[in-house]
Formats: sequence, C-alpha cells, structure tokens
Amino acid sequence: MASDLTIVGYPFLPIGMGEHARSTFRAFRAAGTTAGLLDVADQKGDVDEDLDRDFSPYLATGSAAVNLFCVNGDEAARVIEAVGKKAFEGAYNIVYPAWELARYPQCWAKVLERFDEIWAPSAFIQDAIAGAVSKPVVHMPLAVDLKLSAFLGRRHFGIPEEAFVVLFFFDFSSFAERKNPGAVLEAFERLAARRPDAHIHCVIKSRGGSDADEAQRDLEARLAALAPRAQAIYGDLTDNEIKNLVRVCDVFVSLHRSEGFGRGMAEAMAMGRPAIATGYSGNLDFMTPETSLLVDYDLVPVAAGAYPHGDGQVWADASPEHASKLIEQLLDDPAGARAMGQRARTHIREHFSVRAIGQRYVDRMKVIRG
Repeated sequence: MASDLTIVGYPFLPIGMGEHARSTFRAFRAAGTTAGLLDVADQKGDVDEDLDRDFSPYLATGSAAVNLFCVNGDEAARVIEAVGKKAFEGAYNIVYPAWELARYPQCWAKVLERFDEIWAPSAFIQDAIAGAVSKPVVHMPLAVDLKLSAFLGRRHFGIPEEAFVVLFFFDFSSFAERKNPGAVLEAFERLAARRPDAHIHCVIKSRGGSDADEAQRDLEARLAALAPRAQAIYGDLTDNEIKNLVRVCDVFVSLHRSEGFGRGMAEAMAMGRPAIATGYSGNLDFMTPETSLLVDYDLVPVAAGAYPHGDGQVWADASPEHASKLIEQLLDDPAGARAMGQRARTHIREHFSVRAIGQRYVDRMKVIRG
C-alpha cells in the first residue's frame, strides 16, 4: 500500500526486535498515521495467525519518503542492501536500534552514520550511542501494547491455580549471561527454602536454546530440583500466548545484567502486575520506586566472551537475596502488591501506551517533514 512512511523490520518474527517493529507500527496507527511495513527477515518461518491478520494488509514492496528501520547495528548494512542503495539514498532514513551496554560498538556506529538520525528506545541507549556517532540521537521510548485476541488462563500453561507465581522469560539468542535467569532461580530458591509451606511457583519461559547448550542444561537441572514448585516453558508462543502468560502470573522478576529497554517488565506493569528488576539500565525509563521494586546491584566487568563487544565494559550483578526479600514482600502483602500493580498500570498507560508514544512519533515526524 502507498505511504510516505515505511517501517522496516521483522513484523512477523517472535523476537524482541519483531515486537519492536509491531509496537512502533501500532503506535503510529493510534496517533492517526498508517505506515507501510517492509519485512526484511532473511528467514521466514510459520506466521502467527493474529500477526498475519493484523499486519499483512500493510506490507509494502519498497521504501518510502521516510523509512524507519527497526533493526540493530549489526543488521543495518544487510538491511540497507535489501532496501536498495538508490532507494535508501533518496529517502530520509531513521534507525531505531536496541543495545544493552554503556558504550556502543564503533564498528556498528559507522553503519549508523549512514542514517539521517537515530532513535534510542531508552535514555540508557541514547547515552551509549550519542558518544559514538555524529548524527542526532533522539530519545524515543517504545510503546507497550497489550492487545489480546483471546483470554487464556493458567490451565493453558499448566500453572497451579492457587499459587503465587513468579515469571521470567528470555531468549538464549539474547545471551543467557546478560539475561541472567540463574539469578532469578537463586532468588526463588532462597525464598522456597525460607518458606517451605508457601504456595509459590516459578515459571521460566525460554526460547532459542538447545539440548546441547550448557546454560539450558543447568536451567533444567535447577528447575527439576525445585519441582513441583517450578516449571519451564520452552519454544515459541504466539503473541497472544506470551501476553496471557504475563497476565496470569503475580510478579515478573528480571535480574538482568543490562537491558536496552526491558519489555518484559513493561508489559507486566501494563497488565497491572508488579515488576521486580535490577535497578540499572534501560528499564529505569519506566520503573520508578513508586511503580515497581528495584533490586540492589554491583557493577562488575563483563566477562570475556559473555557479550559482543563487552571487553572493557561493565554491567550489573544483581543481589538474589534482595530480590528474594522483595518477592516475599509481595507474597505477604497481597493488597500492597495489587496497589503497586495498579500504579504501574496507570504509569504505563499515561506515558508508554501506543497513543502516548504515537503522539511523540508524530510530533517528531512533523519536525522532520517541516
């Protein structure tokens, strides 16, 4: 379809950057602007029926006067080639990348210089990229969109109905060391040891691992040791399933070492669920002491090989003991937990809804086109 704005990315993939493009498209629509969608995924699998229905009618065959690239720095050169050099050079091009450490890699920064401006999903990413490029870097938070096509209960996921449920999900391709699921399990293990009779349950949802992966084997062994008070959910869920999984749990816990934005926590808050997370990096854009619980941490060097371009950088080492006490606080104060969830929902709706972020997008587009 014809449009003077095209969003370039992966609208059908069940990954973070796929949701990045989808939420951006929905935010523009909520603000009265419909963009074209250019799918540049180099591998295409089965498409979620809900996503196919929502996004296929807007697929574009090429670029537009303004192109918004929802891709990362390591993908940008390939995607520019897919769009075509002539089409790229004849347009106003914005790149909207994620990144998770305090300094942005110089090799990727050179590719970002080919764009006219850069949008940063969080103040943390803005600071990281601004020090590496000469182009304008605009702080443009992501929208948190929680459209459900159907309601699914705990039974759908095999989660006990009566338990207080702790949830964390992550993608092994985003590096388990950064996502740090072991720390979430340690926090839960500490709580389970202190409260052997409490009806508590831990759910770890992951994708992208393999049976041969040491991190996955360790995760499986620790979950098995906690059974029946813990379970793993592997593989791809539909967009509707993953949002319902957040909805049916009591608290989302992330003891990440660093996050570019932190969509899992934001989606939990939008659902009215308390979020507990490391008090460091991109999630501080929307997690405040009034709306969430932040975990103490120490800054430590990124271990060799633990993350791309991590040499000489630092990230957070969150305290499982502090996280355990915060989970226990919510367990023992259901009314307080509900009140925090409601404050979180209000905060996300006012500042990070598709309508609120869509208006920020539209205002910026007016400046660009002006």
